[in-house]
Amino acid sequence: MTDYLLLLGTGLCLLSVLAAIIALLQTRAPRGAAILLTAGILVLVFAAWKEPGSVGPAQLQAAWAGLFP
Repeated sequence: MTDYLLLLGTGLCLLSVLAAIIALLQTRAPRGAAILLTAGILVLVFAAWKEPGSVGPAQLQAAWAGLFP
């Protein structure tokens, strides 16, 4: 379960960067990007709270390898 939360949180954070770039290119406030970033961080915090030590670069690589063998 924490593997999915880790991948979901990381994906939301990466999408927030893309949304921020698009919003700034369109000269709009990056509100959607801020919401995506906040949601991603909350998911990562929940994953870390649920299973301590489950959030990190090594765990991200292991979660990715476990999802796509």
